[in-house]
Amino acid sequence: MATKEDEEYEQYLRLVGENVRKARWKAGLTQEQAASGVVAFRILAEIERGAANPTLQTLFMLGRRLGVSVRDLVETGHEVPLDVPLRDVQTEPPKRGRKPKK
Repeated sequence: MATKEDEEYEQYLRLVGENVRKARWKAGLTQEQAASGVVAFRILAEIERGAANPTLQTLFMLGRRLGVSVRDLVETGHEVPLDVPLRDVQTEPPKRGRKPKK
C-alpha cells in the first residue's frame, strides 16, 4: 500500500520529467539527440514520463546538454523557499563524539 510520501514522490518524479521534456523541447532536440552520450534513449523516455529516478549526475549531464541548470530541472513550484539560501548559511558542524548517557 502506497503511503502519502510515496504518492508525493511519484508526483514529484512526474513534474521533474515534465521539466526535462520542456527543456528538451526548448533546446529543439529529439529524445535521441538529448540522450546521446548521457543516458540510454529509453532511460530518457522513462525520466520524461516520471517512471525513472534519475541520479544527480544524470540530471547534471542532461542539464548541460539542454542548456539549463539542475535547479531548473528539479524545481516544481511546490517548494517552500528558505529565508537564506543554504550556500549563504553560516553555521558550525555539530559536535562529534558519543551521545550523552541518560
